Amino acid sequence: MINFHPWYSLTEQQILEELGKRLKSIRLNNNMSQKELGDIIGKRPDEISRIENGKPITLISLLRILRALNKLENLEQAIKPPGISPVEMLKLEEKKRKRASKRKK
Repeated sequence: MINFHPWYSLTEQQILEELGKRLKSIRLNNNMSQKELGDIIGKRPDEISRIENGKPITLISLLRILRALNKLENLEQAIKPPGISPVEMLKLEEKKRKRASKRKK
């Protein structure tokens, strides 16, 4: 399957740089300094600067940054839970009641 979304045309380094720019923009929109963000997540301001300039970041650091910037819910858009498979859907249909049972007297 070929995916034509613009992210697929970027290298991993370009994606890191774009991610850094976006995180910086969100931080600035929250009127937060690199020091303030660093204090919240346990990083020095120079480490925040490195992240914002496209240096590699651990997943834990990314989660801490998103939490500090009140953007953790954005993960829902990035990684959606899997839907119900057709096989599971059929099993659910089979379990549905098809008739009423006789009333006990």
